Amino acid sequence: MHKLNQLEPGATLGPLQQDVLNHVWQHPGCAVRDVVDALSADGRDYAYTTIQTVCDALHRKQLVSRQREGAAYLYTASSTRAGMFTSRLRELLGRLGGEPQPVASSLVDALEAEAPEQLAALIEELRQRGKV
Repeated sequence: MHKLNQLEPGATLGPLQQDVLNHVWQHPGCAVRDVVDALSADGRDYAYTTIQTVCDALHRKQLVSRQREGAAYLYTASSTRAGMFTSRLRELLGRLGGEPQPVASSLVDALEAEAPEQLAALIEELRQRGKV
């Protein structure tokens, strides 16, 4: 498996790339046809070659690995959602000077105002980990 910290700095995903990656996370070992069918079931019709191009781009970005099975590739995410989030957060912190406190404070402020129950759950998780 590839490490997400090897992503090019500032690499981003477009909406379709994110949708395809979400499908791969939910269905490890899926083929391009599986993704096309899932998107079609959601009312979004894309050409097979379009989704194949997206999967190739995700592979180049090292977000998915692929294994050939017959004439098709089967795609699996290179990291969990949490792993990708952690990697992106570390990248952001590095670009902002590496100080986590302002970012953490902003997150607490946002959760306190918008989702106090999520903030309470986060505090409880930190307690269970012995961090507070």
